[in-house]
Amino acid sequence: MNQAWLKKIRVVVSLVFLALTTLLFIDFDRIGEMPAATAALYPQFVPSLLKFSQTVAWGAAGFLAVLVLTLLFGRVYCSTICPLGTLQDIVIRVADKLRKPRKVKFRYQRSHDVLRYGVLALAVGLFLSGSTLALSLLDPFSNFGRIAGDLLRPFYVVVHNGFGQLLESFGVYGPFPLHWKAPPLATLIFPALFLLGLIGLSAARGRLFCNTLCPVGALLGLVSRFALFKIRIPQDACVLCAQCSIHCKAGCIRLKTKEVDFSRCVACFNCMTVCETHGIGYAWSGPVPLRRSSPVALPGPQPSNSSEVLHRAALSRDGEARRALLRAGATALVGLASLPGSSSVEAKPSNRVPTRLVNAKTWPVTPPGACDIARFNELCTACHLCVSACPYGVLQPSPLDYGWSGLLQPRLDFATGYCSYECNRCGQVCPTSAILPLALVAKQTVQLGVAHFVRDNCIVYTDHTACGACDEYCPTKAVHMIPYRDGLAIPEVRSALCVGCGACENACPARPYRAIYVDGHPVHRQALRPSAKPLEHQPDSGFPF
Repeated sequence: MNQAWLKKIRVVVSLVFLALTTLLFIDFDRIGEMPAATAALYPQFVPSLLKFSQTVAWGAAGFLAVLVLTLLFGRVYCSTICPLGTLQDIVIRVADKLRKPRKVKFRYQRSHDVLRYGVLALAVGLFLSGSTLALSLLDPFSNFGRIAGDLLRPFYVVVHNGFGQLLESFGVYGPFPLHWKAPPLATLIFPALFLLGLIGLSAARGRLFCNTLCPVGALLGLVSRFALFKIRIPQDACVLCAQCSIHCKAGCIRLKTKEVDFSRCVACFNCMTVCETHGIGYAWSGPVPLRRSSPVALPGPQPSNSSEVLHRAALSRDGEARRALLRAGATALVGLASLPGSSSVEAKPSNRVPTRLVNAKTWPVTPPGACDIARFNELCTACHLCVSACPYGVLQPSPLDYGWSGLLQPRLDFATGYCSYECNRCGQVCPTSAILPLALVAKQTVQLGVAHFVRDNCIVYTDHTACGACDEYCPTKAVHMIPYRDGLAIPEVRSALCVGCGACENACPARPYRAIYVDGHPVHRQALRPSAKPLEHQPDSGFPF
């Protein structure tokens, strides 16, 4: 039974999902509004599940479609829809090309049920207790988002803008330049280490991450035990050539008993494409025998020798791969704990009196639509799609601003930008509903925090010079200038009008500590809408122009 066409379909579909998802994170301005991009987000398991828990609607029920597909065909989500799974397949493919010709690729691996189901139980338990920490660290979609958005995007921006400048030199005005603001260094440690660990683990042990540490893989593995279609090896069709086991990236084919652990099978269909006798197939899980093709003489060693080679080649890799994985995880946690947060402070001019009073922020500023910090921490998986989509760069990943339960979750960093009064994009793109979509009119009166003025840091007070930058940039005029002395004016904050957008803090020239800063609200409040000033009536002079 030649079913090689199944793999071709899988490869095409997986590359489409990978391309759409990657472009969402690295070039959202171009693809973010395309229906195909939304379709690529719909079946992502963890985001869809979290969104459905808040909005019980078919528009958020992508995970149900994934469960139905798994019940029918096995873990096709892991092989086609999951971008992190496709990334692992690419790494495995490249490693195969670089591997020595006679070196064994993979072998049968025993099932680590205690580990994978323990991780699943931990993720479910933490989620029920109000924390998405386990999901944030292990969810495949969120990890891929951080890899693409935090690590790959800067390289894409450089190439994109360089290509645009090249076209302009020939008089062709093509793509608009993209902007990228570097996140805090501490937030890059985890995705970088995760990517390095994933590359090493995938090259050596295939899809071991999917079958040990991924909570989605563990859950879908349980469901796939009852799948209607499975990979099967009929007893009379297999000639024990060991090719299927060597090419099984999940290590779930046991030749000794001619059995496939379908709970760990990721439905890559490699086994069927390398079997020259067509002695393995994908069929109804009932007792329907597969037809055996005519035997074909195979080159290479005998089956017994192949099994011995598989065993010997893998023994030396077991301990080393396991230790490397543990070291990578420990290093990531230690690095995150030891590094400080954002340090994007501009250098102060030499002729300016340095400010002394530290901005006493008690709460981070959550995005509009987050409602409150507790709810935000319960639903956000730190995929950083909102970070990639933010046109002003104000949304940045936070190291530990929310504590360990909110590790790597985004907050508004007014050192890099401010929340535009005319923008509500973050709520429109959040895949988990951690940031609810708000109409622009409603968003303009949500008070994320309130501005606080520190007179001792203001250059009007320290340098006796006029400023007024905060007043100029405030969209609601919550910050306005009042008389001070010697003809100068100093800022005053009307808290009822402040929406916490951070325009004042971003514009403040005082360094190293700003003279005005925004302290976040743990629960968002409602601000008063500023009254519009009527246009002054100009008397008609009778002149037609």
